[in-house]
Amino acid sequence: MIGAFANEDNVRSLRSKLSEKGVRTYVEPLDTPGGKKTRVRAGPFASREAAEQALDRMRQAGVSGVISGK
Repeated sequence: MIGAFANEDNVRSLRSKLSEKGVRTYVEPLDTPGGKKTRVRAGPFASREAAEQALDRMRQAGVSGVISGK
């Protein structure tokens, strides 16, 4: 997961920034105690190595994230 945002402009901005680095993203709606948010995730990736490479590109863009899954 990369982040969760209440403001859709922030979602669009982040997705655009990552797209420029070649990182595919998708979004999921998220209900939180603070209200509705949009979760931004990257992937899917063919392998953990591919996910790590995408995370490196994300960091170059000033975006942090975590790799989850296998």
